[in-house]
Amino acid sequence: MHRLAPDEVLALFEREDRRLLEAVHGARAAIADLAGRMAHAMECGGRMIYAGAGTSGRLGALDAAEWGPTFGVEPGRVLAIVAGGKRALSQAVEGAEDRRDEAVAALDDLDLAARDLVIGITASGTT
Repeated sequence: MHRLAPDEVLALFEREDRRLLEAVHGARAAIADLAGRMAHAMECGGRMIYAGAGTSGRLGALDAAEWGPTFGVEPGRVLAIVAGGKRALSQAVEGAEDRRDEAVAALDDLDLAARDLVIGITASGTT
């Protein structure tokens, strides 16, 4: 097993933090565009629905849960769909990201409207 000394771990964190800032800078226009779309969906009475798998999906669910207490958004306006369902919130559900029919069914159950915004979240860019 590979082990790093504590100062090496901190140096690694610092390098990765710099890479993160560079990535955010490179995606600034896309992030601003999404923020505008999110604001529009909320202003016109739509919902925001995060959809993701694994850790990405769980982070989307966490963010969705915070819109009420943080911004006073009424329940049901910001939702999350996690591949593998509720069970996937607390444990890995292998292969769930490849079950297209389940994703379609979950979206169908929401009775989407044109004012709603569905946001796919993926770490890999392929899920």
